[in-house]
Amino acid sequence: MTGIVALALLVSPAAPVPAKPIPKPAAGFVDRNQALNFARLVYQLAEQVAVNYVVAKKDHQKELIEAAVRGLYDEAGQGVPENVKTALARAGSATELVEVLADVRVLLGDHPNLTGAKSLFAAMNGFKHATDPICGLYSARINAFASVDQDFGVGLELEGVVGTRWALYQVEQGVALGRFGAIGWFGPVPKADAIPSPAGVPWRVRRVIPGSPTQRAGVKPGDTITHLNGTELTAETANRLFSQLANPTQVFDPATGRVKVQERTFTFRRGTEKPFTATLKSDPYMPESAFGVIRTAEDKWNCMLDREHKIGYIRLGPIETGLDAKFAEMMSELTKNGCRALILDLRWCPGGYVDPGTKIAGMFLKDGSVISKMEYRNAAQAGTAGEILTPPGGGQYSDLPLVLLVGQETTGGGELIASALRDNNRCVVVGQRTVGRASIQNVRDAGFAGVQFRITTGTSLRPNGKNRQRKPDSQPTDDWGVRPDEGLEVPITADKSTELRRQAELHSLRPVDSLEALPFDDPEADPYRLTALTYLRKKLPPKR
Repeated sequence: MTGIVALALLVSPAAPVPAKPIPKPAAGFVDRNQALNFARLVYQLAEQVAVNYVVAKKDHQKELIEAAVRGLYDEAGQGVPENVKTALARAGSATELVEVLADVRVLLGDHPNLTGAKSLFAAMNGFKHATDPICGLYSARINAFASVDQDFGVGLELEGVVGTRWALYQVEQGVALGRFGAIGWFGPVPKADAIPSPAGVPWRVRRVIPGSPTQRAGVKPGDTITHLNGTELTAETANRLFSQLANPTQVFDPATGRVKVQERTFTFRRGTEKPFTATLKSDPYMPESAFGVIRTAEDKWNCMLDREHKIGYIRLGPIETGLDAKFAEMMSELTKNGCRALILDLRWCPGGYVDPGTKIAGMFLKDGSVISKMEYRNAAQAGTAGEILTPPGGGQYSDLPLVLLVGQETTGGGELIASALRDNNRCVVVGQRTVGRASIQNVRDAGFAGVQFRITTGTSLRPNGKNRQRKPDSQPTDDWGVRPDEGLEVPITADKSTELRRQAELHSLRPVDSLEALPFDDPEADPYRLTALTYLRKKLPPKR
C-alpha cells in the first residue's frame, strides 16, 4: 500500500503525521481503476520524456510525475496540498508513483476542468514544469504542414481553434464518434453535437493561409462567419455547425473511384460592409510561405523590388517541406531578370523544418560550409547530429550580395538561416536581435487518441559553435540569437513592428485579381527595407 491513502494509514515514528489533515475526495465519485489507467498512461509518457529530453536529469521520471500532479491542481485552480507533496517525496518506485498519481485524481473528483480527457491534457502538459515551456501535447494535424494547426481543408483558421483547446476538442469528438476508445477518460461520453465549439460565437477568422482557397476568395483575418451552408450561426446552432465543419462528410464517387471534393458555402461579414458569400472546395493545396513584391497574372510572385538597381526581395514565412524548391524557383526567375543583389526578409519567420532551411542557406554558401551544429541528448534516436554542411547541389548564389532582415519575431529555423549566412560572412544583417530559440523538437505518441507530445531533444548551435538559445537567465551581453551588424540596427516601437507585420500579412493575402493598393507595396515606408535598399544602392557597383 502506498500513495496518499497509505500515507494516511501507515503512520510511524519515522514518518510523523502531516500537519494538515488529508482532504477528502471532492464531490463526485471517480473510479480508482480508471484513475490507475490514467496514471499509467501519464507514467508511460514520462518514461519516454525522461529518456529523450535534451537535458539528462537525475530522477527525472519522478520530477515529471510531480509536474503532472502540479498540472492537475493548476487546472483545478488549487495549490498542491502538503500531504500530496509528502506522498510524492516518499514514492520510490514506478508502482508507488503511479498509485500516488491515481490517488490525486480520485481526490480531485469530478472537477469540471478535469472531466473527459482534460485530466490527461492537464497532467501531460504539466510536464512543462520539469522540461521547458514549448514541450506539450498537440493533435495530429490534418496535413503535414508546420504552419497549419487546423484549416478545415480550405485554409481558414478560427480564433480559439488552436493549441490545447483544439486538440482536446478533437479527442472529445473522436471518442464521441467512436473513432477512439475512452482510455484515461473520466465521466460520461457526450454526443458529438453537444461538445462545446472551441470557436465560440461568433466565428472570427484568426488566420487565412496564403495559397489556399480561402485566400483566393479574398477573406481576411478579422472577418466573421455568419452562416455555414445557409444555416445561421447562433448560440443554439454553434456546436452542431462546428461539428459539421470539423468532421466533414466524405462521399465516395464510384465513377472516379475517389472521394468527392466537398464544397461548403460560408457567409462572411467584414465590419460594416455588406456580407459576402464564398463557396470553398476542400481541395489539396500547398500553403505559401515565400513571398515577393507583387503577384503576377499567373498567381506567382514578381520579386524585383528595385528595378533600377536590380535588387530582389523575398520574404520567408514558416519553413515548410518543399519551401526550398519554391525559393529556388523564385531565385531562378530573379537571375533571369538580371538580379544584382537580394534582400532576404526573415522578420516573421517562425521556424519549421530543418531540411528545407539548410537547403535555402546552402544556396548562398560554398561547398563544405558549416550551416549549423546539432547537439542531442540521445543522438542515436534523434538521427542527425554533429555538423550540418551545405547540401549537394547548393552554392548557386554564393557570390550574390545579400542583406538579411531580422527582428524580434525571427525564430528557430529563421535564426538558423541567419546565423549560417552571417557566420560564413555571406551577408550583412539589418534589423533587431532575434528571439534566441535553438531548440530541436521531436514528437512521441502520447498513448491515446492519436495525440502527440512534442519534446525538446536537442539544440542547434551557430556554425562558429556559439550558443543561439536564449535561456531564462541569459543576459543581453550573452551569446544568443542573431544580432544586426553594427550601424544597421533599426530602432522601432513595438506598435510599429506589429503594424508592419499586419501589413505584410495582408500583402501576402491579396488575391491576384485585386487592384487594392496596400501600405506594404511601398518599401520606403518600411524602415527595415529602406535601410537595406540604402545600404545596397551604395555598395553595388555602377551598372554597365
